[in-house]
Amino acid sequence: MRNIISAYAILFILMCNIAVCIQLTGASGQTAAAKEYKADVVAEIENSNFNPNVIAACISQADAVGYNLEVRNCTYDENLNLQSAEVILEYSYSMPLFGITETRTTRGIAR
Repeated sequence: MRNIISAYAILFILMCNIAVCIQLTGASGQTAAAKEYKADVVAEIENSNFNPNVIAACISQADAVGYNLEVRNCTYDENLNLQSAEVILEYSYSMPLFGITETRTTRGIAR
């Protein structure tokens, strides 16, 4: 009888561990997808030479996917005419098992 209870206790703990691992893997996947999307946006902005139409298209596409994208133009040295943009992407981060739903931010620089 004692072995049966021990076996079921171990099975219960194992199932809890699997559920936690699935939640963590899903949250990690959300973060990785958002960072990859941000990198794609940065590359697209750089390849278009900071075209305002491309930036507007990236922002509308991000809204369609469920992200909030903001692109800020930056000028570091007016004499050298260096152009860059700060790309700020907000995404949702959730682990329903733990009741965690947050908005996270990832940033990048297009040069």
